[in-house]
Amino acid sequence: MEAIIGYDKKTMSNSSVRNGWLRKFLIYHLPAILYAGLIIAVSSISNLKTPKIVNLQFDKIAHFIEYALLAFLVFRSAINLGSKITRNRAFIIASVFVLIFAQFDELYQKMVPGRDASIGDLAVDLLGAALVLILLWYRGKSPKTEAKEAEQ
Repeated sequence: MEAIIGYDKKTMSNSSVRNGWLRKFLIYHLPAILYAGLIIAVSSISNLKTPKIVNLQFDKIAHFIEYALLAFLVFRSAINLGSKITRNRAFIIASVFVLIFAQFDELYQKMVPGRDASIGDLAVDLLGAALVLILLWYRGKSPKTEAKEAEQ
């Protein structure tokens, strides 16, 4: 039974397991959840105006940065889901989540008065996310980690 729960009574108390889980949730998972909520909250603002910068659209830069940060937070959350989550699995989890979330966000904006969905915004969202996810995935690649992941 103790092996199923994940702790040994001799070495850990039930409260320390709960505290460890809570700490991990607060550090790794809650920031991604809150940031995703913030994105939806900003998407809910009717008639949101962005400044025009010469030869640059601030909106596209904001989308790129917004989803690059989301991708970082989601990857960080995914890699800390459990001991069996490899860098490759975290990359896939984060990629799928961000892809679905970005599509949902654009469709949601279409329903908000004064806002519209844009394939260009979606493309920039995914570009920002992809860049960060590829960098995070590649950063962790070494002969040791590749061998370890191949074993699992």
